[in-house]
Amino acid sequence: MMHILVPTRKGRWWYATAPVLSIARQWSLYRRMVARDLSLRYRGSVLGAVWSMLNPLSLLVVFSFVFGVVLNARWGVMPGANFPLLLFAGLVPFIFLSESITRAPMLILENSNYVKKVVFPLELLPFVVTGSALVNLGIALLILLLGQLWVMGGITYNWIFVPLVMAPLAMLATGVVMFMSSLGVFIRDLAQMTSVITMLLMYMSPILFPISMVPPAYRPFLSLNPLTLPVTQLRQVTLEGRSPDWAALGIYYLVAYTVLVIGFWWFWRTKKGFADVI
Repeated sequence: MMHILVPTRKGRWWYATAPVLSIARQWSLYRRMVARDLSLRYRGSVLGAVWSMLNPLSLLVVFSFVFGVVLNARWGVMPGANFPLLLFAGLVPFIFLSESITRAPMLILENSNYVKKVVFPLELLPFVVTGSALVNLGIALLILLLGQLWVMGGITYNWIFVPLVMAPLAMLATGVVMFMSSLGVFIRDLAQMTSVITMLLMYMSPILFPISMVPPAYRPFLSLNPLTLPVTQLRQVTLEGRSPDWAALGIYYLVAYTVLVIGFWWFWRTKKGFADVI
């Protein structure tokens, strides 16, 4: 018989460590659920998991044509830079975050069969969503690496910093998914708002333009976008071959983990009411 370890409250700092302990104690179950989620997503599809590669590539083709050919856009901060690669490097974090938050509002409703199972740790579901998105993120990063090898003829050792750059975005995304998935049970309109949210996140971040083009007075507002730092730092360590901005990345880690803890706290406090609403 499988025993599921559900975290229990231990001391005043329990919420600060609960997200990490939840995954650590239920790692085997978590891996199986991520694999199941990925298999269900592409079940019955002719191309199957190939769609995880076609989706980012299709966005790359469309945006490269519109901005690179039609609008004749240029990337002024890096002379001789390859516009499609710069664009794709910016799309990689966006695709991960948008995939996560788009699924969040309906997450509990789509898994309502787990709600009334007392022994099932519902708090694991948001981690499964971001876990599945991380698999697709890995595929997108592989495409970026192969593209850089093809176009630029090589990569630098700074690629080893890519996991460090993307890890805080994964933590932040999980916290947001926890909050939105819980809120989506009580406010069904939240699912309709995600397309607007993802659109704002994309166009208000330096994905389609370098941050140097933004007037200095507006740059602080742009930095509030959770995608701004991952986008700029991913380009910096991969295409520019430079080390990350450790100070900025450290602050981002602190903010991301705070969001994760708050999201976990919110989910844990509200999950008792899921059964009454569903």
